[in-house]
Amino acid sequence: MGSSEKKLITFTLDLEDHRLDENLPERYPVITDKILGFLDEHKIKATVFTVGALAEKNPQLIRRIHEAGHEIAHHSYDHTPLTKQGRNQFQEHTKRAKDILEDIAGEKITGYRAPVFSLTKDTLWAVDILKELGFEYSSSVLPVANPLHGLPGAPSTPFKWSNGLIEIPAPIGKVGPFLMPYLGGFYFRYLPFGVIKNQVKKADDSTIPWTYCHPYDFDAEEKNWRIKGASVPVSLLLWINRKNTFSKLERLTDSFEFSKPFKDQNFKKVKQIVDPATL
Repeated sequence: MGSSEKKLITFTLDLEDHRLDENLPERYPVITDKILGFLDEHKIKATVFTVGALAEKNPQLIRRIHEAGHEIAHHSYDHTPLTKQGRNQFQEHTKRAKDILEDIAGEKITGYRAPVFSLTKDTLWAVDILKELGFEYSSSVLPVANPLHGLPGAPSTPFKWSNGLIEIPAPIGKVGPFLMPYLGGFYFRYLPFGVIKNQVKKADDSTIPWTYCHPYDFDAEEKNWRIKGASVPVSLLLWINRKNTFSKLERLTDSFEFSKPFKDQNFKKVKQIVDPATL
């Protein structure tokens, strides 16, 4: 992997099918296999947050991921943001997807990530439901203001909700005058590598830097079309600048070491406790 800077990065993938409708080509299986090949080549074990409906349709892909030693985690049933669900629907859909994933993986699913970081001030009721359903950690908070979803005021380092659920927030860095995530999605694709490397090196020692990529982030050959739930300009931003994602990730492996999946990391040292009612 080259020279290491001692800072450990966790690779996470949000496995979802972002097509607007089923008439468009299904590309995520091929791209996911390419990502799995990259991870195997670099001896990286990842946490793969998986949409339940996708797993239900393509269980063999989920089994390949699990058999390769990666953690299967939960990314909702059908990628509906929490802000568009009520408590009952959220509980029903989350349990349904958890049952699907556990049946395929043959083990308990302990990790959860909300679609598009939609664990916000208005959806903090989900924290207790996640605990009741047996999740041990969540990775659902973007601790800054954002045009889509964010939770300003939340800690930027791992913490415990008052019910004991661990929260691993998205890593945030100051880029110029802006606070933003820098290791995932189109931020990772657009920011210069030197900026990303510097942000990882500057990260607080109690922070867990982690990527949050999607299959489409690596798919330079996909034709441009409007992504479900996104405007035309946002869809364009999500489409362009994909051809260098693998090479940028390669440079990241040359500069830093990669850690274990979230489920295998030790969160016992996390002491900060946050009551959702205070946010």
